[in-house]
Amino acid sequence: MLMFLNVIEDKVLRSRLEEAYHLYKKELLYLAHDILKDYHEAEDVVQTAFIKFADYLDEKMDIKCHKTKGLIVIIVRNLSINIYNNRKNRVAVNIDELSEVIYDEGDICPEINILRLDQSQEMAKNLSQINGRYADILTLKYTYEYSNVEIASLLSIQETNVRKRLSRAKKALKKITEEGENV
Repeated sequence: MLMFLNVIEDKVLRSRLEEAYHLYKKELLYLAHDILKDYHEAEDVVQTAFIKFADYLDEKMDIKCHKTKGLIVIIVRNLSINIYNNRKNRVAVNIDELSEVIYDEGDICPEINILRLDQSQEMAKNLSQINGRYADILTLKYTYEYSNVEIASLLSIQETNVRKRLSRAKKALKKITEEGENV
């Protein structure tokens, strides 16, 4: 399984990828298998995801952080969906949303932590009501702060598609928040 890591010459990067692989491989294989219904394809997707993830891994990134896990999950999910769609010639597949987003707060006072947690819970609730692809795009753009070019590379889509999905996602999110305010 770890043969794909042998092509990476940087020993530090290789060991960090290996650590992440051992930490998350079961969940990622389960996720990919749940979408593809094929264990061998799921293994290929997880390996491809880690190769893509290597481009974004730096020495500051904490491997055990929920953001790191979320990033890898998004990559695996999108690679799996792309393969599934290519195999079945379908346009869209419904996928469960990511679980609640929790932020690392550091040295911020408790009141701000509570407000941010409340806001993140509200945002997670709103994101769960829109299309999964749109939620992924918003998460990558505003939580992980990736550029449109980087998002296009991560999701294996064109940059124009990223911009279009961002536009649609913002409209959908705006509609949901306006409906919530009117209630």
